[in-house]
Amino acid sequence: MKKRVKLLKTINLLLLSFLVIQLLAPANMVQAKKSKSKNYWPKLSEEITAGAAILMDVDTGAVLYKKNIDKPYYPASITKILTTLIAVENSTMDEVVTFSQDAIYKTEGSGIARDVGEVMTMEQCLYAVMLESANECAYAVAEHISGSLEEFVKLMNQKAKSLGCKSSHFTNPHGLPDEKHYLSAKDMAVIARTAYENETFRLICGTKKYTIPPTNKHSEPTYLVNHHKMLYPKDTAAYLYDYCTGGKTGYTNAAGNTLVTYAQKDGMTLVAVILNGTSPQYWKETRALLDFGFENFNLCNVSEYFGSDENVEEQKYDTLNTNDPYAQIDPQARIILPKTVNFSKASMEISYENLPDQVLAQLIYTYGKRPVGTANIVRTHTLIDKEEGASGQNNDAAQEQSADESSTAEADSQTDKEKTETKESQDKDPDKAGQANQSEGADSKNKEPGFLEKIKNIDMIGKIKNFDIHDVVSNISNWFANIKLELSPQILIIAGGIVLGIVLIIVFRVLYDKSYLIRQKMANYRNRKRARKQYTIIRDTRRTRRGKWRKR
Repeated sequence: MKKRVKLLKTINLLLLSFLVIQLLAPANMVQAKKSKSKNYWPKLSEEITAGAAILMDVDTGAVLYKKNIDKPYYPASITKILTTLIAVENSTMDEVVTFSQDAIYKTEGSGIARDVGEVMTMEQCLYAVMLESANECAYAVAEHISGSLEEFVKLMNQKAKSLGCKSSHFTNPHGLPDEKHYLSAKDMAVIARTAYENETFRLICGTKKYTIPPTNKHSEPTYLVNHHKMLYPKDTAAYLYDYCTGGKTGYTNAAGNTLVTYAQKDGMTLVAVILNGTSPQYWKETRALLDFGFENFNLCNVSEYFGSDENVEEQKYDTLNTNDPYAQIDPQARIILPKTVNFSKASMEISYENLPDQVLAQLIYTYGKRPVGTANIVRTHTLIDKEEGASGQNNDAAQEQSADESSTAEADSQTDKEKTETKESQDKDPDKAGQANQSEGADSKNKEPGFLEKIKNIDMIGKIKNFDIHDVVSNISNWFANIKLELSPQILIIAGGIVLGIVLIIVFRVLYDKSYLIRQKMANYRNRKRARKQYTIIRDTRRTRRGKWRKR
């Protein structure tokens, strides 16, 4: 008895626990859904000790991580990214650059020891600027592009303003200390992203080694190596990053360590900017930022997701117009989202302001009030050309039709006039009337008879005075030869099926009539079928004590 009581208590306790779990489970599920329904955005687990940092997707311009991105800092030598961008946009690589006295004596710090009056190509100067961070080369490039340092500085500030930079100001092309020379991490990322879109810049900043041949002042070649340790192991291989594609380093006492790094993986290109960092932390923090971006975010092609919409498919095919669309979403347009977020969670707005050429509108995507990319709706010109061609053809066809109608009207009027004159002449002269009838008969004979006329001609064969069976047969064969039968594969298959069915029916009928065994089996089958209809199966269904139904 005691064992039974303990067993019942145990069962009751288990049932009570089960009920508690069931009551609490929905609440937990609701809380989980609420947390997921919020605009989830990954967080960087590691701490960034630099004064400012930003991680930006190059394709979309979306900011994946930010820290003090609008606060101004001294940039040091990463200023040379803007200098190189302006140079490649305003010169050719084979232009000759001559080093002035100011370029040599008004610069200090890193350089490649050029002399006054030395001559190098623009390409050689820019490789020295980006790889060895040569200050005298940056100065010489500025003077070559704008004629003076001051004019080039104006060009730098104009370029930055046109890109939307709001927390930046430049006073020189090399980044040497100046209280009025500063920028923010966000502005630097915008400049770096724009520069990376230039193919020449990408080639230069991603080069590990470069050799300048002898010049008019140096009889030996000058060897350059990239100072970015995530791209090239200048002093150590500890900071190499497999996905690094280029960048620029910078350092002054006032600015600290600054770094711009490009990296590409699985079709995604990221740029990381560190301002006011410390060594060697800024290398590790840059790696952490890039790993964070590649592991937590994914690019989505807008045209593919937009084209998968059922409404779009219905609009595309629910029409008689088979022409290509007048406009389409740029096939290369992409937005970036966390890997756990579906494309449908992004919000979209249409903008018609500040549109480039050939762009009808712009789709601006956001996720949780964060810009994640844009997609341009561009003209295809296909429909325009077809409309013009169709309108031209329609105009030509209309002109031809109007010409045909006018000519037909003139011909009808002339015919009516001729008929009237002929009738009058027939009334006056009966002989001419007979000749006219004979000429009409000749004209009718010259006309090719139609299908019905051919049948009438066959029916009239028996009324020919000089009856000849050979003529009749030849006429009939010619009539059948003139008929063109267009037999499609479908018609042939249907006709073959009908013929096969008729043949099987005939064969079965013949076998049935001649085979006693078949007739006997058919009779037995009919008898069994008739017998089954005479009896019914009665089932006794009585309800048992347990509330179930039992069949007997």
